[in-house]
Amino acid sequence: MTQAGGTAVLIATLTPATPDLELPRTINALVGGLVGMFVVLVLAPLNPLRTVRRVADPTLDLFARQITASAEALACGDAPRAEEVLDRMRDAESELDRLDEAISAAHEVVRLSPVRWRRRRTLDAYRRGAEHMDRAFRNSRALVRRIGTTLRSREPVPPDLPAAVERFGEAIRLLHREFLDAREPVQARERVLAAVRHAGAACRQDIGFSGTIVVSQLRTAANDLLRATGVPQDEARRLVRRAAANQ
Repeated sequence: MTQAGGTAVLIATLTPATPDLELPRTINALVGGLVGMFVVLVLAPLNPLRTVRRVADPTLDLFARQITASAEALACGDAPRAEEVLDRMRDAESELDRLDEAISAAHEVVRLSPVRWRRRRTLDAYRRGAEHMDRAFRNSRALVRRIGTTLRSREPVPPDLPAAVERFGEAIRLLHREFLDAREPVQARERVLAAVRHAGAACRQDIGFSGTIVVSQLRTAANDLLRATGVPQDEARRLVRRAAANQ
């Protein structure tokens, strides 16, 4: 792209004073572009997992920490802290955009560079999960907003409700770790369903209107996180329904 852009500028600027410049400059641009592609795809391709890890580590860690912080706020009845968590999650939206861009760039490398082909399976899993992870984040933000409403309204908070939110945060950490290790995210799925079971137990106890919505939002986010682990849509819904029905 740099070679092509530079050539276009030179041709447009210098051709009136220097005839027959188009052909040699076009050849130079092609040679430079091919050499650049050879270097970045064959001689020294970037490490796709390192690139994704550099962006994903702080992004998903922040996501998990804010969910854990919201669980602590819910357990302690600390409404101002829940509002702070919501503000931090709003500010973190750009970080998720960066993660999606990093995954796309890394996927291009493993698709085109023979040296990195063996990383395709791991990056494919990350790429498929990125969209559902983004949805899980947005639904989790709505979850935290409703947690703040629950606390400001002084509704009853059964112990299973903060426990459910805490398990959900643990599931995010496990999903990231298992993907980077190129393992099937079995533990993450189990922790998601544990969160849904706790939420279902809370819903059968003394709980208010906003608390019920917290449970509903958590189930929606749990469905998104299961999809991010590679579970098909209908299967994810079935697992969430079954877990919600059991303590």
